[in-house]
Amino acid sequence: MRRLRVLLLIVLTAASLAACSSASEPTGTPAYTITRSWSNGMEETGTIYPDGRVIMVHGEHTERVTLPDDQMAELAAAAALEIPAGANSDDPIVGVAIGSAPPVRPAGLTAGSLPELLNRLLDSHTLHP
Repeated sequence: MRRLRVLLLIVLTAASLAACSSASEPTGTPAYTITRSWSNGMEETGTIYPDGRVIMVHGEHTERVTLPDDQMAELAAAAALEIPAGANSDDPIVGVAIGSAPPVRPAGLTAGSLPELLNRLLDSHTLHP
């Protein structure tokens, strides 16, 4: 009976590990991309895919989250507006791209704009902290 329990535990563990390792990385053209360049040399990026998956890189640390549909709709509404211009003296300097378009850099962090929302996402991992 003990051998059966050990065998069952091994099978369940292997199945769990296989399920975790088979998660696919997002592919295709990102919906939005943000970069932040700090005066101290630190670089951060956020790549948001149409299905809501987000990959954020803060220096050498990578994080993954998934945005709900309402937050993706909020980003789409902001993307329909003009991206405000920033200044090269900003810290950080923000760059924002929609789809495969070239980035707007420096982009301004006007309230409710796409750059401001994406900047908030990099900080809080959600649009509504």
